[in-house]
Amino acid sequence: NFIDDSVLVHLTKIAEGVKVKILTKSISDQLALDVKKFNSQYFEIELIAFTHAHDRFIIIDNQDVYHVGTSLKDLGKKWFAFSKIEKSDMELLSKLEKVQ
Repeated sequence: NFIDDSVLVHLTKIAEGVKVKILTKSISDQLALDVKKFNSQYFEIELIAFTHAHDRFIIIDNQDVYHVGTSLKDLGKKWFAFSKIEKSDMELLSKLEKVQ
């Protein structure tokens, strides 16, 4: 799985009131347990099985989209890139809205 408890630790720093959805190819028993524990201690994270994308994206306020060139759990281990996707390329958002 490309999401683990190390990613959830980073999410503890998010400002109050921010909604978080994690879309991942598969939801392992361990990930489901980690998110359940996180939700009871901090705030609600929605976990969704999503098989329509290989890459990783961060979407903020359904407006700003960033492509992330590594697994979120591996941030900082090696060089990687964050790329902002411009509004003219926002077809991705409309496709995601249909899935949710």
